Amino acid sequence: MADEHSRIAEIMQALPENERQMVNVINQIQEQKGFISRDDLRDLAAQTGQPESSLEGLVSFFSSFRTRPVGRNRVSVCYGTACYTRGADRLHDRLTGELELDADGTSADGFITIDKVQCVGACSLAPVLVCNGTLEGKVKSHQMPAKLRELREDDAKRG
Repeated sequence: MADEHSRIAEIMQALPENERQMVNVINQIQEQKGFISRDDLRDLAAQTGQPESSLEGLVSFFSSFRTRPVGRNRVSVCYGTACYTRGADRLHDRLTGELELDADGTSADGFITIDKVQCVGACSLAPVLVCNGTLEGKVKSHQMPAKLRELREDDAKRG
């Protein structure tokens, strides 16, 4: 916990003073760690004097903040208007239908996290996935089983 405390202090010191709003600090914690833990919020509250409940409210307000670790693979299905009208829901259903995911869209074995995101800005390529940071456009739902196999193979190679 002492390491977490110093990591949060480093994050706060690295941000310019005019950017040290709690939402920016929390975003930086998530960028580094992948999620915001209860310990992170407790340490941040202690360092800033903010009530822990206020920080929890902030984290729960923004859907982009995660309170649990994400899977080793991350697939985001764009649900912007263009993607939705071109079958984003079918992509998402096909992906999630083959997996058992928790409420946050993460598999129990930590293999994958699948989530819905708003417009990623590639409307001309709709429907779009962002798979481990790589944008894939004009995706068809029948391609999803192969995409999952590919991710599993890559996951197995990484060990």
